[in-house]
Amino acid sequence: MAIDIPAQPLRSAVVSLGTSANATIGISDASLGAVVTRPVRGRLTVAEALARMTNGTVATFVQVDSQTFRIVRKPVPARRPGGRPVPARPSMGAEQPAEIIVSGSKRSAPLDDYPGSISDVDVATIRPGTLIHGSEALVDRVPVLTSTHLGPGRNKLFIRGIADSSFNGPTQATVGQYLGDVRLTYSAPDPDLALYDVKSVEVLEGPQGTLYGAGSLGGVIRLEPNAPVLDRWSGAIAAGGTATAHGAPGVDGDLLINAPLVTDRLALRMVAYGSIDGGYINDPGRDLRAINRTTTRGGRATLRFAPASDWTIDAGGVLQFIDSRDGQYGLRGFPPYERSSVIAQPFDNDYALGSLVVRHTMGSTTLTSATSVISHDVGSTYDASPSAAEPTRYQEDHGISVFSNETRLAHSASNGGGWVAGVELLRSSDKLRRTLGPVGADASLTGTSNTVEEASLFGEATVRLLPRLFATGGGRIGFTRQTGGVLDSGTGDDHRHDVSILPSGGLLWKLRPKLSLFVRYQEGYRPGGLAVQASSVQRFEADSVATWEAGVRLGDPESKFMASASLSYAHWEDIQADLVDTNGLPFTTNIGSGRVVGLEILSSWRPFRSLSIDGALFLNDSNLSKPAAAFAGEKDATLPNIADLTARAGLAWHGTILRQPFDLTASINYVGHSRLGVGAALDLKQGGYADTALGVSIPIGRFTISIDVSNLLGTRGNIFSFGDPFGVATGDQVTPLRPRSVRFGGAFAF
Repeated sequence: MAIDIPAQPLRSAVVSLGTSANATIGISDASLGAVVTRPVRGRLTVAEALARMTNGTVATFVQVDSQTFRIVRKPVPARRPGGRPVPARPSMGAEQPAEIIVSGSKRSAPLDDYPGSISDVDVATIRPGTLIHGSEALVDRVPVLTSTHLGPGRNKLFIRGIADSSFNGPTQATVGQYLGDVRLTYSAPDPDLALYDVKSVEVLEGPQGTLYGAGSLGGVIRLEPNAPVLDRWSGAIAAGGTATAHGAPGVDGDLLINAPLVTDRLALRMVAYGSIDGGYINDPGRDLRAINRTTTRGGRATLRFAPASDWTIDAGGVLQFIDSRDGQYGLRGFPPYERSSVIAQPFDNDYALGSLVVRHTMGSTTLTSATSVISHDVGSTYDASPSAAEPTRYQEDHGISVFSNETRLAHSASNGGGWVAGVELLRSSDKLRRTLGPVGADASLTGTSNTVEEASLFGEATVRLLPRLFATGGGRIGFTRQTGGVLDSGTGDDHRHDVSILPSGGLLWKLRPKLSLFVRYQEGYRPGGLAVQASSVQRFEADSVATWEAGVRLGDPESKFMASASLSYAHWEDIQADLVDTNGLPFTTNIGSGRVVGLEILSSWRPFRSLSIDGALFLNDSNLSKPAAAFAGEKDATLPNIADLTARAGLAWHGTILRQPFDLTASINYVGHSRLGVGAALDLKQGGYADTALGVSIPIGRFTISIDVSNLLGTRGNIFSFGDPFGVATGDQVTPLRPRSVRFGGAFAF
């Protein structure tokens, strides 16, 4: 790879090198950031460039894996009696993690410099073929991240208790989702992308309005994929089989290839995958077993062109298709994992994304332009027979298309400061079509279309006020044009224009090198739109969130013990919510204003180099303090779908038995009680269960074999009190955890 990096502070130099090589380079000691490096020029690997860069300085580096490096201070040699130095011993066992870099800050700030709460998911503990995969794997590891449980590809995600409702509709998501710098969603359920070939995952707690604009009320999830490697062929193939208690078997497989087409200039990286999750819900009335089988097929490809050492151009694409044969809920009064339905309730989620990301590095300043085009189609069928005299079905087809472009400049300063400024253009169009009637004689219901066009300017900067005190401030101004209409009708369109201003500010005080305090204020909003209630079309208004947060952070990845805690208060104005009426038909409205208070505690302890133990806790308290007139009886009621308590404990052990290394992971998660929705008919209890998992992987040369067990103790629980809107009012719908499942897998790297 051709590299040309002038002499400059180490902090800036590693940002330039890491960006151009798509490598993760952390600095374990913040004081090393001011070290002036040597200039580096030539066709070099990342390791060779770092060796030249740090030669003759007090810094050196450790290579963690092929694309991850850690800058450390050179050890001072111990001396034997008589003054002769003792040679340093090579490290044994797994290397310690590099400094955590917050890519979601859009200027690659170290976590130690970030005035806010963030969860960095250890993707090394996620094996995508297992039955805890996709977004479910993230929810399993981050207590502040929660989800509905309607089924794969049809859920809504929530961060830090900002949960509007348990149902899908035309409202924009409260969580922004990104693949690297590319937007993944707008007004759609979670696409639930499989986590194959993912480098890192960040959950940035919100609102994140300044940097990410509309639809980040709760925060942002950022998946960072592995980028093409320009100078090395590589690949991997993996497969697995799953046995589920009380259910049908499942299979999965994937193929990864990294192909340099022109060495140091052009490379293609692609992954293809497929899986069948065996069903476990039975319907004796239709004499069917394991009705909720889900099939996932997909792939991702990126073509990287590097015309020079400081330029990269990535053209990418994503395809994924999720098809579920039926709902995954049961009914009270039936044996476990059983229900009675008149007709099948299939679901499909078809997702396609095309992207182009151009990046230019100019010393410690980086220009990034990310463009994406999304086509997303979500289809649902529900059994409406309980309210009809004959087999009746309700069908929805939600088609979404999104175009977005963000172009920004980001600068990282050697003293811990920096700035980012940019512009975003976005157009989202969604059409919701509906039918209801006897099977074979379906009649069209009123459908709606909503189009949002938005142009935004944003910026944020961090300045050093005192040697240990940093201030961050920024804002976004957005100009929005909304058009809503009724499909297949002569009704005129509804046009609205809106201007939004979303400020943010924060202070970070580094009391000691490994102890810091922070406070932060952020705002976020979502535009309104048109929705259908019964047979009439109604407007729902924009909503907004303002959040204050205070926290403390102790330790760093070099420490044996790390911990953080934060307390947040959010005021949520004119909450948008997707609901169902007494007839089971969906509608959208503003339910009033409320507040959300959250306490989050994260910790990690590494008693030995080969063993790490982590714990996390999220306490939530919310209420609808000023309900809208139609929901007056809900005053001070809790908001839906967020448990009062969520907790997790886990361990990862890298051990050896008879000279054979292995990796073991274990976890237990507790999800407290919550309610399904707003309104007396939806005041249904759910939650109050614990889930356990265990996994072992054994590398043998280029082969790796693995065994994973989910729901180890066979807990049933009730993770979601909803499966079919036309029967939810009876209060007898329950969604059990997937029964105990065991997966045997194998992988081969080449």
